[in-house]
Amino acid sequence: MSFLLTRWLSGSGLLATSAGLLLLLTLLMVLLNSLLGAAVPAWLVGTPLWLAAILLAPRIKRAQQKQIGILLVVGVAGLIFGGLNGTDMRYFLKALEGNQSLLAMLIGVSFLRLVALAGIAPEEHLPTGARVLQKTLFGTHLFASVLNISAVLIVGDRLAHARNNQPLLPAQSMVLLRAFSTCAIWSPFFAAMGMTLLNSPGAQLGVLVMFGLPLALVALVFSAWEIQRNPAAADAMGYPLQWSSLWMPLVLALLVIVSHLIWPDTTVLTLVTLIALLFTLCWSLLTRRGQGLIDMGRHVKTGLPGLCSEVALFLGAAVLAAGVAATLNSLNISLAPAQFGAFEACLTLLVLIGVAIAGMHPVTSVALAGSLIGPSVTDPNLFGITLLMGWSVGVGLSPLSGVQLSLQARYGMSARKMAWANRYYAALMIPLCCITLYVYQWLMG
Repeated sequence: MSFLLTRWLSGSGLLATSAGLLLLLTLLMVLLNSLLGAAVPAWLVGTPLWLAAILLAPRIKRAQQKQIGILLVVGVAGLIFGGLNGTDMRYFLKALEGNQSLLAMLIGVSFLRLVALAGIAPEEHLPTGARVLQKTLFGTHLFASVLNISAVLIVGDRLAHARNNQPLLPAQSMVLLRAFSTCAIWSPFFAAMGMTLLNSPGAQLGVLVMFGLPLALVALVFSAWEIQRNPAAADAMGYPLQWSSLWMPLVLALLVIVSHLIWPDTTVLTLVTLIALLFTLCWSLLTRRGQGLIDMGRHVKTGLPGLCSEVALFLGAAVLAAGVAATLNSLNISLAPAQFGAFEACLTLLVLIGVAIAGMHPVTSVALAGSLIGPSVTDPNLFGITLLMGWSVGVGLSPLSGVQLSLQARYGMSARKMAWANRYYAALMIPLCCITLYVYQWLMG
């Protein structure tokens, strides 16, 4: 009976609206705590997240429910084991916090979709050719650096529509995949950066971007070169985004960097969250006036509930990390290496890529790496760069990553063909990342 009631409420939109308001409440509480020094306990701020996740659970796909369920079961088991063996309550409270700063950032950034969609012309004629695909690659990369997977789906849907919803060509699939995965190595608006900053305390955004952005550029240039050499690209349609949709990522990135220089004591996650929210509010009021506020209200009721998978996944990762830490603490075990230099960073990178290819979500692997290796890290920037590299390359190579699964299901992308197409990309990026880690140690050591 309760299940039927839940389904009815979900269908009526009441659960979605309630969950959206809870997520908005979380965002506001995180900002108040960070900017105004409000003394709201972090575990209490995380409570609306858990309530929203419970309300939105029926929306999550079954496969993701299983994955998140495993994270929760293993994490709770670790917390119970640790509690029975003498650990204090801080690990339980850490689990309740639920990566709230990162999720607040994702909630804030989701509002930018209202601005981005205004610059898309869904019915314009799509040209063909390698050069068009190259422009699509770089444009989608900038677009995705702020909007995450939403940008990929916007461009992918337009390409699929132009092909009468037939499977995308391999060259088109590669453009979408590379445009997205390379964002993870540098973008301040990506979940990868937020998770890295949380698990590598003390890492500096400027340093991470300084070393990540050139790697992303190399990856994109190499991908553009592969497109040029692909004979099938001549007949493939692209979607070269116009300035009307690309100005936003550039302006936002500049605002984050300048704000971080002016207020260095304010965390990057807080700055990104605040800037995304204020930017959308100002744009809405200036361009759409009263209708803009209505659009933002509608986004709270219908857009924010669409983050159900991300919310549940990050909550599950928080529980898992807390459970592992509690267990290791109770047994007085440390799996951290004696030191963490470039060699250890390269080994960590290979492990992160390996577990990503095996199907582990980077949220989970980064959280575990932070729990296990964090205690031995003396240079958080080196560790942060490693985590970003592992996330980006792992997502790009793994046929089981979330973005690849989405492209396979939505656009008919062949996992086997994409794995084969990535062979040269892997041969370039993995050694290049390792070289970059040694260069960083040489420059900063």
